[in-house]
Amino acid sequence: MPGMDEMTRSEAARSRLTVERLLELGDLPIDDDASLLERARSVVREGLVRRLWLLLLDGGGLLVPRLTLIDDTPITPEAEAPAALSRILGGIADAGCSVAVVLERPGPPWASPDDWAWHDALRRAGAAHEGTLRAVLLAHSGGVDLLGDRTADG
Repeated sequence: MPGMDEMTRSEAARSRLTVERLLELGDLPIDDDASLLERARSVVREGLVRRLWLLLLDGGGLLVPRLTLIDDTPITPEAEAPAALSRILGGIADAGCSVAVVLERPGPPWASPDDWAWHDALRRAGAAHEGTLRAVLLAHSGGVDLLGDRTADG
């Protein structure tokens, strides 16, 4: 299938560029939402498939040059998702890091009810590990945006 081969090549090229870009950006601290968003956009670029990216930040706010992906995430988080995510965030906190989570999915740039369900599951998981969950971002077909409070985003 030509479309499948094209997608595979595209993702492979993006992965190589992502690792190179992470190494280039490793010495620049992420100290605000604007720099976090810029960094996420340089790593993820746009939503192609459904998955979660964990962008790890060390204690000084530097992006750890290691990509952690959770592939094949369901459209809506399952009931046990907050507990599983809390275990992951606990390990990140124990390592002295924080994390920005990027929910990647193809589709329009506005947050759907399912996107908000993931946002809420991540926030519930992060509540037990104060300061570990830095932000939740949404990668869609048009790019990457912060997924903030519902009141701020509509």
